[in-house]
Amino acid sequence: MLDQAKRFIALAFLLLIAVVVGVDQQARGYEASTAPAGDFSAERAFRIVQDIAREPHPMGTPAHARVRERLVSELADIGLEPEVHEGVGRWPEDIDRDTISVGHVSNIIARVPGSDHSGTIYLAAHYDSVPSGPGANDDSVGVAAVLETVRALRSAGSALRNDVVVLLTDGEEAGLLGAEAFVHALPQSTQPGIVINHEARGAGGPPLLWRITAPDGGLIRAVEGAAPHPSADSLSTALGASMTSSTTDLAAFGPGGLAVLDWAYVGGGAYYHNRLDDPAHVNLATVQQMGDNTIALTRELGQRDLASLSDDRNRSYFQLPAGLLVVFPSWVTIALAVLALVGLAVVVGLARRAGEATLTRVLAAAVTALAAAAIAVAATFGLWWVLSTVRPGYTLLADPYRPWPYYGAMVLLAVAVLLMWYALSRKWFGPKSALLGMLCCVVVAGAILTFTVPTAGHLLVIPAVAALAGWLITYTGGRGHVVVMAVALVPAAVFLSGSIWPSIQLGVGTAPFAVVPAVVLLTGLMLPLLEVGPPAAPLSRRYACALPAVPLALALVLAATGLAVDRFDESHPMPSELKYALDADNASAQWISRTPPDRWNGGFVSDASPEGPFSELWNETSHSGPAAAADLPAPAVDITSDTVESGDRRLRLRLRSLRGATAIGVHFEAADISSLTVAGRDITPVPADGFRFYAPPPEGLEVEIVAPSGPLTLRVSDYLWLPDSGLPAFEPPPADMFLAQDSESAVFTKPTI
Repeated sequence: MLDQAKRFIALAFLLLIAVVVGVDQQARGYEASTAPAGDFSAERAFRIVQDIAREPHPMGTPAHARVRERLVSELADIGLEPEVHEGVGRWPEDIDRDTISVGHVSNIIARVPGSDHSGTIYLAAHYDSVPSGPGANDDSVGVAAVLETVRALRSAGSALRNDVVVLLTDGEEAGLLGAEAFVHALPQSTQPGIVINHEARGAGGPPLLWRITAPDGGLIRAVEGAAPHPSADSLSTALGASMTSSTTDLAAFGPGGLAVLDWAYVGGGAYYHNRLDDPAHVNLATVQQMGDNTIALTRELGQRDLASLSDDRNRSYFQLPAGLLVVFPSWVTIALAVLALVGLAVVVGLARRAGEATLTRVLAAAVTALAAAAIAVAATFGLWWVLSTVRPGYTLLADPYRPWPYYGAMVLLAVAVLLMWYALSRKWFGPKSALLGMLCCVVVAGAILTFTVPTAGHLLVIPAVAALAGWLITYTGGRGHVVVMAVALVPAAVFLSGSIWPSIQLGVGTAPFAVVPAVVLLTGLMLPLLEVGPPAAPLSRRYACALPAVPLALALVLAATGLAVDRFDESHPMPSELKYALDADNASAQWISRTPPDRWNGGFVSDASPEGPFSELWNETSHSGPAAAADLPAPAVDITSDTVESGDRRLRLRLRSLRGATAIGVHFEAADISSLTVAGRDITPVPADGFRFYAPPPEGLEVEIVAPSGPLTLRVSDYLWLPDSGLPAFEPPPADMFLAQDSESAVFTKPTI
């Protein structure tokens, strides 16, 4: 009984550590508008958010022009001389897409000269929004953080050595267009430039160092020395670099030779890119943390010789409580991975000598432990599939409105799978072989991760080395086995919590892949506390079989609770999608949606798939319905020049939207296009499915095409946000629903020229 109490206390101790680490990571508190002028105040910054996020302001709209004028005025009031730089941006060449975005952008730039500059610090955020929401978090908070930082720096009266440039980019939502145009026009310089970029993919939580350009050694050392809230982990940044679905302006800045610190917060994903991304759903504590980091980093980098930050090595790093960022060379992780492999061999050898395990059984248990992690991923993803089937609106949300019951259900379901594996594995292979099998799985997985991505392996390697130390002390005759193992497992608890809380806020649909493997493997290291060697008695077989039932039952209860409490209403509306397409050549039209019919758009679409040219306008469109052909004009296609030389046809066109659309798209019908120039920008390589140009000039968009001589068939479309399209048959969704961001109307024509 005493031994069982020790085990319970040890597990409670580790759980407490995990909770403390998780709580420490959350944003808390903010500075009021009465804070000293030289400090960053979230409340002062929020006033800017309230002003510029009153309505959606996508590029090419009057609201967008209003926001631009407001920001120029604000910078002038601070005492700067802002400039609006016009240009044409395109989707970055380094990221492949069949259809690319191009557009006319208006970047806002203001410079604070340094006293003896060794480079430039760019404070960047984008000021456009999606058409479906006011963009309070994405990215008015980022814009306000930049402006409040510059205001506070100037109020403090301390001159910085390096130049500081306010860079408010345009067209990020359309395809990183403003950032790419800025880099395209940036003159070559031998002096370094560092971008502190501000982003959001939600409405709260701590700002995370989402991405960082490589090599990152100098940059992360600056973050370590200056940022008061260094929410960073080299595993997360390594994974973030591969996530093109969440691309930020970093993807445009990086290829231009700029070093980038890409900060973003991801909590409250349900409020992302919709009408609820308004000032009422801005978390001032999150704004404060973002601003505190920005002003501290600007002061630090502003006084440094930026050339000294050039470090051709990537570093490993992770955060501990109290704002401590641990940074170390990646070779340390590699050395620890090798040490873990050696330690594993020693521990398994000691277990064999004691007659408690065999190598064959340990390896078999390790294989099944890896299978258990895969099963846990499948089980939690299956839970998400069930939830999104019951609540179809979840598929269009980054996360549910009230996600915490679902978060708990995901974690507990993963623990239930782990304990089921433990019960079966100890029966098949014996208690010690099962535990050593899990240890072997973690060590080998950590080694593989380390040798594949050296900056990512610490998540498993450091807890594994600490756990191995506990095993070795136990086998070498140390006393107090439960206490020893509990202390040795503290790193597992810290890394478990440190990896769960930032990653799980990416969304319930992402959690099975971003969180569950770490839950299974790091929690698996803690299983020895259920069955520590002498003098502890082995866990009874009945108790071991009953263990999975508790977390499984709790997971089901939490999932049911989530469905009960997370209901759609006017304050938490359900998303729906609807598109309208008009074939102007044949006076026919269809309603189209990529999502199944719901109680609103079911009045427009059915399960029938769009056919003919309607099926080619958008990707992933699988539902359609008949629509009346509205009296909308087709885009105008004017030939301004047409010449043939050496078998190549050089065709110059002017494209105009006659209905004031915010974008024009061109698709080439089975043509071998050798050269494409759009609004003066060379688009090479030519995208397979053409391009979409945002904010086309009223006088028309100039396009030059070089192709083999002969007829050329194009599909020219213009696009407009659906509620702004003036469609008589369109009825907006009810108050407890909202239109998702891709809801638009398209009018197309297919001329053969």
